Amino acid sequence: MLRLIRRCPEYVVGYKEFCQELYDHNVVYFRPTRPENIDADWFFRTKDWYDKKEKGLIEGQSPSLHYWAVDGGQFIGEFQLRTEFTEKVLMDIGSIGYGVKVSQWGKGYGTEILRQGLAIAKAQGMEKVLFTINEKHSASLHVCEKLGGILEDTIDAYNEAEGQHRLRRYWITL
Repeated sequence: MLRLIRRCPEYVVGYKEFCQELYDHNVVYFRPTRPENIDADWFFRTKDWYDKKEKGLIEGQSPSLHYWAVDGGQFIGEFQLRTEFTEKVLMDIGSIGYGVKVSQWGKGYGTEILRQGLAIAKAQGMEKVLFTINEKHSASLHVCEKLGGILEDTIDAYNEAEGQHRLRRYWITL
């Protein structure tokens, strides 16, 4: 059974495999840590930064909660929740980011990660969340719409990973 858990050292190897698969398959819609930066000390080296990010203490970044998705001891994916609607959240990255290990695509994990993530957002006191999805990313569009996403608009956007693209902005009321 899939569970969203807080980042922990026990799953670092699985997280590195997840990151490697996304980079190997040139997945640009969700960019995790570069796998070559993840070594035996990575979790402890980055823990303070993630703790500060969660508390909103990283200048220029929305507070962000990070969870890992695991199923029966296997690393499946990642979930991120940004709890404030900054300009960057509204016009670029959205409230929620999630990714599924490429080898686990097509098994319903994206839907379950998002379903559990929405419960976390509600428990954080959020009344709604914003998804920003590249209009070419049909799987995420499907998952968002399946779980109640209401399209607000489509805007022109740019980032280094995706280049120039059209970004659909969806709201889900919790």
